Amino acid sequence: MTTKRVVFGDSTREISMGGAPTRCGVFLFLVAAPFATASFADGTGWFTSAQTAKGRFEYAQKCAVCHGAQLQGTGAPALKGTQFVAQWNGKKQLSELYDYVHTNMPLGLGASLPSQEYADIVAFILAQSGLPAGNEMFTPKTPMDRVLELPGTSASAAAAGSAAPGQVKIGELYGALAQPTTSKPTQAELDAADTATTNWLMYNKGYRAERYSLLKQINTQNAGKLRPVCMFQLGELGTFSTGPVMYEGILYATTHLGTYAIDATTCKKLWTHQHVAQGPEMNATNKGVAIAGGRVIRGTQDGVLYALDAKTGERLWERQVADWSIGEGIGAAPIVWNGIVYVAKAGGDWGIKGRMMAFKVEDGSLAWTFDLIPKLGDPGANTWDTPGSTDHGGGAAWVAYALDRDTGTLFVPVGNPGPDYNNKMRPGANLFTISTVALDARTGKLKWWYQLRPNDDHDWDATVVSLFDAGGKKLVATAGKEGILHVVTRDDGKLVFKLPMTTVLNHDVPLTPEGVRVCPVAGVQWNGAAHSPVTGLLYVNAIDWCTVFKQGPDPKWVATVPYTGLSNGWGTNDPISKWAGWINAVDPKTGKMAWRVKMPTPMYAALTPTAGNVLFTGDLSGNFIALDARNGKRLYTFDTGGPIAGGVITYDVKGKQYVAVASGHSGGSIPLTGSTTIVIFGL
Repeated sequence: MTTKRVVFGDSTREISMGGAPTRCGVFLFLVAAPFATASFADGTGWFTSAQTAKGRFEYAQKCAVCHGAQLQGTGAPALKGTQFVAQWNGKKQLSELYDYVHTNMPLGLGASLPSQEYADIVAFILAQSGLPAGNEMFTPKTPMDRVLELPGTSASAAAAGSAAPGQVKIGELYGALAQPTTSKPTQAELDAADTATTNWLMYNKGYRAERYSLLKQINTQNAGKLRPVCMFQLGELGTFSTGPVMYEGILYATTHLGTYAIDATTCKKLWTHQHVAQGPEMNATNKGVAIAGGRVIRGTQDGVLYALDAKTGERLWERQVADWSIGEGIGAAPIVWNGIVYVAKAGGDWGIKGRMMAFKVEDGSLAWTFDLIPKLGDPGANTWDTPGSTDHGGGAAWVAYALDRDTGTLFVPVGNPGPDYNNKMRPGANLFTISTVALDARTGKLKWWYQLRPNDDHDWDATVVSLFDAGGKKLVATAGKEGILHVVTRDDGKLVFKLPMTTVLNHDVPLTPEGVRVCPVAGVQWNGAAHSPVTGLLYVNAIDWCTVFKQGPDPKWVATVPYTGLSNGWGTNDPISKWAGWINAVDPKTGKMAWRVKMPTPMYAALTPTAGNVLFTGDLSGNFIALDARNGKRLYTFDTGGPIAGGVITYDVKGKQYVAVASGHSGGSIPLTGSTTIVIFGL
């Protein structure tokens, strides 16, 4: 831990620092086409299988943000496929590949990594393209005169894992089962999470997901005196949409593969854990952890759910709960109630069949499941008119959930149908896609559902849900990428009102090959409605960014390949010079806007209202923002140096109120860069 003078935007402060920054690695021309060469007779192959696992981790930290988690290319060239086969076939040696990577990567920081790390990354890339492993490790001293012989045909989805589609062993326990060193937080503490001030125990604070804090040491009179107390740089680049949690002075945050525990007042690193993916991952996101009974529990995009010791970070159990070989993963922040952890599958854009799942906290064994794409004979099955259209029907639930403890009801926002943009292939309402589903948390039995948008063809997932009370009614707020807030009754899901949160254009215009301009591309993403009982208002951040969707031919489902139906990828978004965002405050008693503030960037970050009438949030310019929750007046702004698209939480430690912000989101759908950082503020 050191104290340094750090520049945040236009400000300079002395703060405590932990961690280390990193730099995006871009392989400008690197080719990783499918290799046909067989392993050598002596069994040495090109590298070892264990080495590729290490290389996978190193690639995820240093390369994936630019080249994509699946080497598919994002802002940099793809590292597998046939694009450069003709150029490299039979002409290039392994030495040329290694030397280029070592000399030039990361971009602008060539030769800055240990030489063996470069070798591990190259080994992983080659393994992804099907080059065989053997029993001899590839090192910088390995003879590299072998010619890379490339076939002239396109590759199959390469050999990241050994399982064929559908053959992953679901439920398998990896390694031994261990017990935690503590038994906290208790269920009583979790039950009090919505009103607790000394802890922030869930992605959205408590079971209600209301995000309201009773803290008022920071208020409208003194919020302008906020200052950064410390910062922790995680040393990664990539998506950082984590919702941090905090318990007994320890703050927990996640990246794609990493889990970090730091002191919630000094930013001192306490422990870290890095997961090594066992198979292909469809994206590189994670929303956060659940904490209960001494266990920190999270999922990964290769379909693993695991528990770590809350004090030490040691692994307690790890289970395969989703099938990476067909595009399934786990990206949501779980919640825990009465010894059960709840989480659903991600991967709707890859044509999975969504499922909500409940597991025992003690060992990760399965308690119950609910199919979000109904089976024949189940409620909702008759909303899929074409036989077989449910086979790849989508219906992921990839953000977070809410739970009513009084009624034992679990609320699940469900994502898009598959294929995303071709509803002609799946006529009918397509339940339970783009719905909020209410389940019995003890058994998984369906109670009711509310569908935000039937038979969608815009990839407009329902993403968020929260519980609140207003006008003597118990209500549910839900929203999604269509950009419309829906408020329904909590006992039966009947609509009370709905209201657009952003620009709405051509929602119901059929897509054409020529293209249809649509707004928004994604209106409300992974942070939803917060509620203040003091002001009585709901607060919703929204994205004001438009796109053009061009209908393509009917897609054919292939495992781990996006199942979309557009001819122009995921749409052609407007340039960022035309994007904007909104901070909306809605009066649920009238169903009308109380106030709103237009922002220069899309608004992805969480909103946190407090008893001090302060509303905390952040923007993609990197600004941590405090507003007057009553009228939207800006009280404080601080440039954290990286886009804010994750959690903003507040808590009290020894009588002092702090605010922690997840800054530095990059990659994914946001074309900005930043280094993943937790910044903690106080008076």
